[in-house]
Formats: sequence, C-alpha cells, structure tokens
Amino acid sequence: MTVTNSKPKKHLILSAATTATAKHWQIKEDNSRELSRDINWLIEFAQLAEKGKFNNIFFVDHLSWFDVYKGGFETAALNGVNATRIDPTIAISALAAHTKSIGFISTISTVSEHPYHFARRLASLDHLTGGRAGWNIVGSYIPSIGKNLLNGEPFPEHDERYVKTEEFLDVVYKLLLSSWRDDAVVYDKENGIFANPDALREINHEGKYFKVKGPAITEPSRQRFPIIAQAGNSPKGVNFAAENAELVYIGIGSLHKIPEIKRIAKERFNRDPNSIKFITQLAPFLGKTTEEAQEKYRIFKEHEVLESSLVYYGGVSGHDVGSYDWDEPIDIPSKTNGVQSTVDLVKGRLEHQTKRDIAEKWTSHNKHVGTAEQVADQIEELVEKYDIDGFNFGVSVVNDSLKDLVELLVPELQRRGLAQTEYPSPEGTLRENFYGIPGQSFLPGDHPAYNLRWRSGISKEQFEKELELYERVRDQRRKVAEESIKAASQ
Repeated sequence: MTVTNSKPKKHLILSAATTATAKHWQIKEDNSRELSRDINWLIEFAQLAEKGKFNNIFFVDHLSWFDVYKGGFETAALNGVNATRIDPTIAISALAAHTKSIGFISTISTVSEHPYHFARRLASLDHLTGGRAGWNIVGSYIPSIGKNLLNGEPFPEHDERYVKTEEFLDVVYKLLLSSWRDDAVVYDKENGIFANPDALREINHEGKYFKVKGPAITEPSRQRFPIIAQAGNSPKGVNFAAENAELVYIGIGSLHKIPEIKRIAKERFNRDPNSIKFITQLAPFLGKTTEEAQEKYRIFKEHEVLESSLVYYGGVSGHDVGSYDWDEPIDIPSKTNGVQSTVDLVKGRLEHQTKRDIAEKWTSHNKHVGTAEQVADQIEELVEKYDIDGFNFGVSVVNDSLKDLVELLVPELQRRGLAQTEYPSPEGTLRENFYGIPGQSFLPGDHPAYNLRWRSGISKEQFEKELELYERVRDQRRKVAEESIKAASQ
C-alpha cells in the first residue's frame, strides 16, 4: 500500500552512484570492471541515467589502497576491492559530450592536491561540461594516503584535515569567484583585447597551509562555481556542510541529524535551511515480481565475499579486524581517525560484535529488495519520516541494476509525483536542474560565498572593500561556530 504523505510531493533528487571500478565483479552478469577500462561502458551508464531523468552521476572515489585489513593491500588485491581505480574527472568531459542534461558530481580530496592546480581542473570540468559539474568535497580518511601521497608523513588527524579543507576551499573560492570579474573577458578581435587587466586581481592568500598569489588561470565558467556537495557527519563535518554544502550526502543511519545540520546552517551561518538538500544511499534489487527481486538478491548474496566487506570496513573505519576469528567477540573502538559515522553505525547496530557480524551487516546495509511498488513505498516512508530530498542509488550489478532503476523504479516514482519526467532546464546547468529553477546557475543568495563573486561593472577598489567586510563577518561566524563545537565536546 502506498504511504499517504500529508506534505506536498516534491521531485526527489535522483543520483546514480558509481565507484568506476570493479565492485561485484564475481557476479557473471556484472561488468563493473569495464567502467575503469572502457569509456563506452561509462557512456552507456551516463546515457541510461539520463534516460531516467536522473539529476546526476555521483562518482565515489578514493586515492589509495584500502590496506588497513590485515595490515596490507594483499586482501584488497586478491578480492578486487577499491582497485583498480581511474581518475573520474578525466572521464567526465567525454560523458558530457554524449549526454545533454545530466550532471556529474565527482568526489575530489583536498588532502594532497594544491588548490591552484585544482581550481583549474574544477573550472575546466565546468567549462567542458557546459556547467554540469559538481564537487563532492572530502578531506579523505584512508591511512595509506600518508604513505603514498604525503611523502610518508603520518596521515593527518580528523579535525586537522577539516582545518586544511576549509582553507583549501577558501582558496578555490577566491580563485574562481574573486580573481576575475564577470565581464573580464572582452574578446574584442577588432581592437585586439582578450581580457581587461583591470578586471583581474591577485588574491594574495597566505594561510596555514597555502600561499597563493593568483589570479586564476581560467576565465569564469558557466556556473562560476560547480555544485558543492559534502558528506561529513562528525561535529567538524556537520559544521563544514552547514556553512558550504548545497547537497549533503548522509548515511541512512544518520538521517536523524538532518534537523541539526539545518539548524546550524541557519543559526551559525544565516543560511536558508531549505536551500540545503539531503540525499542518502539505497541499493535496490528490483524485479517485476517479488520472487524475481528476491532471486536477484539471492544471486548477489551467493557471490558475496565476506572478507571484501571487512576490507571496506577497515578502509572506512581505520579498524583492523583481520587478526580475529570469525566468531570471536570484538571490542570496537568508540573513536576513529576515519569515518566516525561508520563506527557509530556498527557499534549501535550489533548486539554481538564479531568479525562475521560486521561483514554480514556491512553487505546488507542499504539493500532494499522487491518490486518497484514495494521499494517506492519504502522510499516514501523515508521521505515522510526524515524529509529527505533524494537518493544516491548504488548499482550492485553494472549495468543491469541501473536498467532496473530506470525501467522499473523511476516510472513508479514519476507516477507518484516523486520524480521529474523532464529536466527543468534541458541542456542547462547542473545547478538549474538541481534546484529546478531555470536561470539559477550560480550559488543561492543565502550561501556564504555568494558575495565573493566579482560582479560586472564593480571597480576593483569597491570590490575589495566589500571583500574585507565579507571576510570579517565570515571569520566572526567561524569563531563562534568553533567555540560552539568545543563547548559541545566538553
């Protein structure tokens, strides 16, 4: 039976998640390995998602091996976990050339790249996709990054990673929003003027981690700044998202935190809480009948490698359970330098915490099995209970599971008024289609970085006075936020 929702129905944000690497490759029908070897498979993936009017493809990416489990990469290599990997940003331009309206959000870490170089890459993506780019900002959590990307230095502590990420984002904001005026490019062939030098400025950033003079080497792109996504659930992560994110990915076990993030956004950063959208992950197994869906899930479970789940768990949580017997009780640490929400989820859900429990719970997490009507009922329940804005759909079998989403679930969601039947702005920017407002390609007016944009016709002197005021207000708000975080932790 369909859930009766007392609130007006909203079109959910539909996001198709992929790691672009071998995921459940042991299943005969799965072709996930081809996503990292053959661009045609990624093109088909993107075109399928666009056929279903998905808002975006969401690339889940990691920079290095998951090598916590048993203290090395060997089990990950044996079972094909999180490797091999490609850089998804290289593929996005090709995917944009074979689609028209769907957007592309890529997970890109701040841990090892320089912001000046990255600002060029981000602007390039926005230019070459016609404004369909998004950035999922992460500070990373995999210990092997220290060994491979930080010259062997220890992997930074959790809160310090957010300090660096905040400064990294500030530099990118300045480069892409404040170093070129909107009308800086004159492109006057008759008089031989490409850009007006008076409409460019140095940012002269000097901080704890970076010293960048500027200006950016790229001209303003169609969105000016791609859609900003974030996924942190720790106090630091929640605060960062409340200040910066337009889209927050939140684990299904943390949906109760949505009101808190909205409250912090309003109270600390004077944002409209409704301008922040929240999505969570589901990985449905769909069939035209319940029996067909259950059979697909049975095949999935039959090919499941429990040890692979422990490699994932170790990489995300930083907790190595490799030395334990399968049914030996485990004392899971309360704190981690990895993803705290993962540890909280495992500790909260498991009565008998054994290696087998962790593996089995990890593999069944976020799985929904049934017909399109049954899964749509479950989706409506989540929307009603948590006011969630959308879902990041995991694709368990490439590309068959995505076809099931497009051909079975999406039409049912559309029938219920929960999914769009057309893009609000066909061939428009990701932000226009994200908010459903044609013409809104730039950040909403309540976003803290909105006033960082150097607008047409504003003199350099006037803009720099405005920036000085903006930075004073921003720094004060951050100071108050930091004091609130410290007080809450005591």
